[in-house]
Amino acid sequence: MLEKIVQIKSIGRFRDYSTFGDLMLRKLTLVYAENGRGKTTLCSILRSLQTGQREFIMERKTLAATVPACAHLRFNNTSYQFTNDTWTATHQDILIFDPVFVNDNVYSGDYVDHEHKKNLYRVIVGTQGVQLAKQIEELDGQIRDANANLRTRKDAVSKYLPSGVAFEDYILWQPVIDIEKQIKQITEELDNRLRATAKSSEIQSKGFLGTVQTPSLPSDFATILAKQLTDVISDAEIRIRQQITQHQMESQGEPWLSQGLGYVRDDCCPFCGQNIGANDLIAAYRSYFSEAYVNLKKEVSQLKQRVISAIGISSLGAAQQTLSGNNALAEFWKQFIIMALPILPLEEIQQKYTTLFETCMTLAKRKQDSPTDPITLDAEFNTALSEVEATKTLVAAYNASIEAVNKAIAGEKAAVSSQFNIPALKNELAQLEARKKRSDPEVAEVCQAYLDSMNVKTVLEQTKAMLRQQLDQHCQDLLRVYELSINEYLDQFNVGFRITNTRHLYTGGTPSSQYQIEINGIAIDLGDTRTPSGTPCFKTALSSGDRNALALAFFLAVLKHDSDIGRKIIVFDDPFTSLDRFRRTCTQQLIQWLANSAEQVIVLSHDPQFLKLLYDEYPHAAANVKTIQMSKAGDTTIIGDWDIESEALSSYMKDYASLLAFSRERKGEPRSVARAIRPFLEGLLRSHFPGHFQQNEWLGDMIGKIRGCSTDGLQHAKAMLADLEAINGYSKKYHHQQNVNADTEPINDDELHGYVRRTLRLVGN
Repeated sequence: MLEKIVQIKSIGRFRDYSTFGDLMLRKLTLVYAENGRGKTTLCSILRSLQTGQREFIMERKTLAATVPACAHLRFNNTSYQFTNDTWTATHQDILIFDPVFVNDNVYSGDYVDHEHKKNLYRVIVGTQGVQLAKQIEELDGQIRDANANLRTRKDAVSKYLPSGVAFEDYILWQPVIDIEKQIKQITEELDNRLRATAKSSEIQSKGFLGTVQTPSLPSDFATILAKQLTDVISDAEIRIRQQITQHQMESQGEPWLSQGLGYVRDDCCPFCGQNIGANDLIAAYRSYFSEAYVNLKKEVSQLKQRVISAIGISSLGAAQQTLSGNNALAEFWKQFIIMALPILPLEEIQQKYTTLFETCMTLAKRKQDSPTDPITLDAEFNTALSEVEATKTLVAAYNASIEAVNKAIAGEKAAVSSQFNIPALKNELAQLEARKKRSDPEVAEVCQAYLDSMNVKTVLEQTKAMLRQQLDQHCQDLLRVYELSINEYLDQFNVGFRITNTRHLYTGGTPSSQYQIEINGIAIDLGDTRTPSGTPCFKTALSSGDRNALALAFFLAVLKHDSDIGRKIIVFDDPFTSLDRFRRTCTQQLIQWLANSAEQVIVLSHDPQFLKLLYDEYPHAAANVKTIQMSKAGDTTIIGDWDIESEALSSYMKDYASLLAFSRERKGEPRSVARAIRPFLEGLLRSHFPGHFQQNEWLGDMIGKIRGCSTDGLQHAKAMLADLEAINGYSKKYHHQQNVNADTEPINDDELHGYVRRTLRLVGN
């Protein structure tokens, strides 16, 4: 339930309104307002809240207002605010009957052509059907636009279409990852193939690259250094050296002594025959010239040469030759294959080997000087050996690259032997170039634009098919049900027609209605602008009042079939026109029924008598009905309490006071004064000629009765007929029922003053 209109600013007549006093609305809320005071604006605010469309408010923003449009309404203790051009939340359980509803859902002009049928179709199928029909119609136009756009964009793509490629395939091509790399590879391969074809014999004759071999230290180097002889007399070698020196044996000393020692028998000296068993020198000879010692000395004496042979200065000569040969071959093979040989730092490797070599030579000399003592490998050796071993990793990586290159060389040799397909390579390169061009920003943009248009069209067509299926299902049973309900309400409104033969079709691809109007049991076609003059049709069958009755009948039919009516807030903005006064009571009864069924009913009207009728007929009105009024306060419209009893009793006198003030002192707002003339004269005639005029008859109806009377008491009113007709002709310009531009109809103060004085003269003023 709408409990309170808290605030409205910069929307229509509501320049700066904030609630004050006890303005809590109730289940039935009656709002009195003269035309131009904000009834339509309030309906627009509620419609914006119901739909969430801010346009309903923005199009009514107060002109020249500097404060942004805002609204604050409270429903069931929950605030709904329109700020920053949007609502904090929507409230969908609001239904509004006003001119906007009629124009959107019951549009009908003098001629019912295809557009009219589509609009009237919405009368029958309800809000859901209207939305579906509108969406289908909009989609149909969008599909036509999409097709035209698609043709234009296809022409733009076709300029780039490669020969032999289908458009449907080309448009779906995706960017190729690392295409530049692929193009480069194919280009290089093609160039290589062309060069290879020219140099096939040279390719076959050229050899493979060689692997590099690096030397290693003798495997028993450390073992020989570590050898020792524990049974050799410690100073034997020294004593022998002294003996050789003493006897000047020089280089022949050791061989002579060793050979002579072999002739000793039974410890008897072969020279002097003396016993030498206890001679220390002889013991030294035997220790020094033992077989183990001899073998050890031999190994030690050979160790240096072995080191020189293994890792000496010339040991890397073969590696140097291999590298030089590889470099020469690489220059040739680079024409045909891609290779990236690592750099092998041979000078650095040589330096590491030299360091190891020198360290090893030092250790070998130490062993040679003391063959029987073990020599331990020191830190210097271990460091030098580790660095040499590290170079072997570089060499292994180099050799692995050599193996890969040789494999490519073997493939090239095999390719030269066979007939490779150069045209296939050229075709592959052309395809890659085309795909690269497809990814150019300019081409990609036009292709994507085509795909986007195609997707848009597909989505539109799928959506249209889905909505059409929904609409067909929706209308299958609804049309007959609503036709019956609408006709029931038309009967209650006592109109002279009904609708019949209702059905829906898709003329022009969009949904529209087809039905007939039945008058006096005869069904007539709606007709259109081509209907011959004089043929009964919609143009001639329904008056403005009948069309309004049809719109209200549909609105009530929608409510009748709303299973959730108990949650709905129903808003009526002047539910009948000046031509519908005889439907006043029927309308009041139907609204009262809704007030009992719906959560809340709000009626806005400029007719206090109609509002009084609603008030009087509603049970316990004082407790269940709230009466409020929209009125002018400075430059804004305000909403305040309205004393409906006082207003209903004194409206005649209020109009009289307004006219009298303007006649005497020209006080009052001219348009309000002009609008007071007609209700004042209606009150005058009812009071002077009681019983002759009904409450639902207006001034035009009264003048017609006076003009047509012959013998009854209205004969006395004929004296006023000329003035009444003239005044009515003037005043009706300022009432919406006769003039849709009543709010902007120009007013001349002097002319108004004359008609006001003419009006007052009818009561003796």
